[in-house]
Amino acid sequence: MLEHYASRLNGVELNGSFYRTPPATTLERWRDGTPPGFLFCMKANRGLTYSADSFDRVGLAHLFTERISTMGDRLGPVLLQFPPVRQRNLGLLDGLLQALDRPAACEFRHASWFDDSVYEAIKRHGGAMVVTDEEKWPRAPLVELGPFAYFRLRRGYNARSLEGWIEIVRSAVASHQDVHVYFKHDPQAPRLAVRLRDALDRGEAGSGPRRLRPSPAMRSAPGAARGTPKGRSGKS
Repeated sequence: MLEHYASRLNGVELNGSFYRTPPATTLERWRDGTPPGFLFCMKANRGLTYSADSFDRVGLAHLFTERISTMGDRLGPVLLQFPPVRQRNLGLLDGLLQALDRPAACEFRHASWFDDSVYEAIKRHGGAMVVTDEEKWPRAPLVELGPFAYFRLRRGYNARSLEGWIEIVRSAVASHQDVHVYFKHDPQAPRLAVRLRDALDRGEAGSGPRRLRPSPAMRSAPGAARGTPKGRSGKS
């Protein structure tokens, strides 16, 4: 199943790693079962952002990064999600980004994080703001911070509503080296990801080396754990 998936889409967002980091043998199997250029975006363990302040977040971040490094050049940005009860804390953010020591897409569910000081911290560590289309949470502003952009489309979409996002993503593709778009894990997600990718491909002739990764988001990789392809458009 993963091989078929990777033949149609070029990335996947793995939500299962939020609860339990897959063993190295599983990560190696996913890595070896995908072609060059395919990327896995791993959702960081929930202990990093959902735990009490007494928890050893830095130690967990080091362990998490060490494990997922098994993916080698198949590893995309880490998805770092902050819960709605977690208000802006620059010390926490900066410490986590430093400990992860790799590009992170930061998803905030409290509006206090939408601040220039936060954007500067993310930019300093080579990360990006996640723009999430979800009824329950405030949507982050479109802020260009680095070489990649990251979108999570978490609703149902018809042709008209998807067209609005196609234009937003098209603009991001013009200004970023890599754009990740992940749809909610849903039976419609693969179809939506392919539709988005095809619409953007038709308008990208001559646009150079930039890559789009639209995909459905999954709990781990197809056929193993569910995840989402990267801009990569896909599902999550």
